Amino acid sequence: MKEIELRFQIPASEWAAVHRWVQGETAGAARTERLQAAYFDTPARDLARAGFALRLRREGEVWVQTLKGAAPDGMTRLEHNVPLGADEPVLQVERHADHPAGQALVALLAGLEGQGLTCLFRTDITRVSRAFQTPHGEVELALDRGALLAGDGEATDEGATDRRTPVAELEIELKQGEPRAVLEVAREWAIERFGLTLELRTKALRGDLLARRETCAAVAVSRPIVWAADHRRDPALTALLRGVLEPVIGNASQVLAGGHRPEHLHQLRVGLRRLRVGLLLLAAPEAVALRALADGAASLSRALAPARDADAQALAPWRAEMDTAWQAERAGPSAPLPTPARIDAAAVLRDRAVQGWMLAMIGWLALPVSEDSPLVRALVPATLTAWTAAAARQVKRFDRLEAAGRHQLRRRLRRLKLALELTQALPGPDDGERLGRKASERRAQRLARLQAAQQALGALNDLELALATTRDELAVALSSGDAAVAAQAGFALGFLRPRHARALAQAAKALRKSRRAD
Repeated sequence: MKEIELRFQIPASEWAAVHRWVQGETAGAARTERLQAAYFDTPARDLARAGFALRLRREGEVWVQTLKGAAPDGMTRLEHNVPLGADEPVLQVERHADHPAGQALVALLAGLEGQGLTCLFRTDITRVSRAFQTPHGEVELALDRGALLAGDGEATDEGATDRRTPVAELEIELKQGEPRAVLEVAREWAIERFGLTLELRTKALRGDLLARRETCAAVAVSRPIVWAADHRRDPALTALLRGVLEPVIGNASQVLAGGHRPEHLHQLRVGLRRLRVGLLLLAAPEAVALRALADGAASLSRALAPARDADAQALAPWRAEMDTAWQAERAGPSAPLPTPARIDAAAVLRDRAVQGWMLAMIGWLALPVSEDSPLVRALVPATLTAWTAAAARQVKRFDRLEAAGRHQLRRRLRRLKLALELTQALPGPDDGERLGRKASERRAQRLARLQAAQQALGALNDLELALATTRDELAVALSSGDAAVAAQAGFALGFLRPRHARALAQAAKALRKSRRAD
């Protein structure tokens, strides 16, 4: 069967309110049960990497073996449950042999040269659940509180000696009706009423992290999405949304959980940019809803920009060199040059409007796909032509642009590069039904030139941001009479200016090369 559900993180401040809601107003409406499970994988975590979760779970007095598959749309997972009775069973993969997810798992294990499955972690959860009726169907509310456990200790009623990760989450699962029922309850209650945040990381993923003694999930990398030559709008939209789902909402889940790496935030913003560009290419003038989704992606990317800029400044390749030079200038150890303050990206992502936008993104994936929608290659040429012309006009007068204009050009080239990635397999007006080899090679070369020019402008932008920030610091220090900060800012300006001049020359060279080739 297919399991359609959404999962939300619950902050401690909202736990009591969510608990009262799930309990309901009628006595006996909700049931409480203890769920203890063991999750199995190979020592190399091959099942987790393939998107599977395999467990034995005691539900009251009965054991159930469950296999779950990946969720490509953020809310639908393949699930197969096998009730086993009251005695603790031995895991047997063959119990799922008649299910599509089980057949895929058997094929995966057959290629692993006999690697055995072992219990890597356990869960001990108290679940409060009840049915909830909506105009679009019945959902089950499930409130889970407890812990993920790894190590050699035994879970007991008094506590556990294992390594543990606390669990406090709400699941909203469709029991009958339309997926819209889950989405509406999630929007009205989880997000708008309680301010909860979407959680794409499963218990299996978080338990695997605990077993590996890791605190942070791997970065979901945003990779190029290429529309097929015969793609129509609806299938192309589905491919786009599925391609950015993990980079956007998966990375956002890790940021919200705390302990994220700068690359989580970077790939989240890359996913947002890919989504916005694709939506704008697919949106005809009357496609108001698609444009609104694109506007939401742009708004969130802008809101996260200060946090990403702070990360980029702290990690810039010249920063360590500048600090070393500063220490040498002072002829001995001294206070290091200040690094940019970290911005609270989680606060941005926690906003109810942002969470509502993410839910809308998942909602689009739940819509039926029409094979009669317009061909993509009929939708994109006018937009691509306008974007190309806007970038070309600025490239021609690059030598006369100020920093703001150079930043705008960088954004236009990035937009154009992402658009060309999406459409590189689509035939143009002179290509017939399919692209020839030479045309494909020309497009690949153009993409490479755009990438080089954009990277040169990115390096330039980082230096210009550093210069602007340092000038502000110097002005404040001089006006307040802070000689120490003024000395640091003055040194940084002297260090950055020649590097900025070289970066400006390199960007101009990359743009000239791109323009000559085009």
